[in-house]
Amino acid sequence: MNIALEALKAFQLEGAIEKVAPFGSGHINDTYKVESSCGNYLLQKVNAKVFQNTETLENNLNLLQGLQSDVFAKHITTENGNCFYVDQGGCWKLQEFVLNAYGPTTANNLNLVEEVGKGFGMFTKATASLKANAFDEAIPKFHSLKWRLEQLEEAIALNKANRKEAAKGLIDQVNAFSWIVDHFNTLVENGLPLRVCHNDTKIDNILLTEGSDEFRHVIDLDTTGPGYVLSDFGDMMRTLLTPTKEAELNESKIEIREGYLEALKSGYLSACAESLIPLEKENLEFGGLYMTYMQAVRFLADYLNGDSYYKISFPEENYIRARNQLTLLQLMHSQIFSSKTN
Repeated sequence: MNIALEALKAFQLEGAIEKVAPFGSGHINDTYKVESSCGNYLLQKVNAKVFQNTETLENNLNLLQGLQSDVFAKHITTENGNCFYVDQGGCWKLQEFVLNAYGPTTANNLNLVEEVGKGFGMFTKATASLKANAFDEAIPKFHSLKWRLEQLEEAIALNKANRKEAAKGLIDQVNAFSWIVDHFNTLVENGLPLRVCHNDTKIDNILLTEGSDEFRHVIDLDTTGPGYVLSDFGDMMRTLLTPTKEAELNESKIEIREGYLEALKSGYLSACAESLIPLEKENLEFGGLYMTYMQAVRFLADYLNGDSYYKISFPEENYIRARNQLTLLQLMHSQIFSSKTN
């Protein structure tokens, strides 16, 4: 906690700091709620192993803040006017804490789903005027499925944690869906445009109003950069359509709830339909396959590598995560994608 207090000294805050406490449960970054005599804030320590280029983060966030859009929560700058501060304790950023708002972890009603869709749709609309090539990739090849599969192949070959045999069934399932790479490449060849995307549209990266679930802000902007709309919509599908968390132990609870995709798509397109081309709108559902498959590959590779990337709370958590993503992928393919293409 002392390193967080030290980092706060670099930002332009008024009033005395009264309390600093851990907040949230993200996989990658560490977040703290800061209470002061003049207001509350969220302080985030960015994982330097994942986000290795501070200049990229600074450039990308400045471009977003330049839009002066209410879609994004307001960030507090340092005394030097920067959004990020780097010291021996790490790389830090600070934003206003939004009162009467919360970050959902699961979706439990159609209104909430529609508001999440609308919120990320507003992000798509707000950033449509920005040039994708003005942004740098915060994490190089973050959404390159081809590269993620290469990482998995290496993890299988090296078998660092001696888990290959235990994961054979999951590896076979991954191989059965390798056609997803070719299908995505065909869409790109047919003109799927590169845009400024959030690139991490999990349900907990949005703030809603307590009580009404009305959209407030999109948060966790570190991954923002060049990308494809299908990835942003697909990650929403991945985290919203099923009631289960990524590490759900009971696989039978994983399902695609009736009406949830329709509510998500309605909310999203209500905000950004005019910003999209027909090819994007026609293939939004494929984005769910693409992102769910990629996340399964990433969890499986980390499991085979001995859990070196994602935080885990029990030894087999990455195995369970990969299994669950593949189960969800099968359901998406049979219940959504297949019926759409027939």
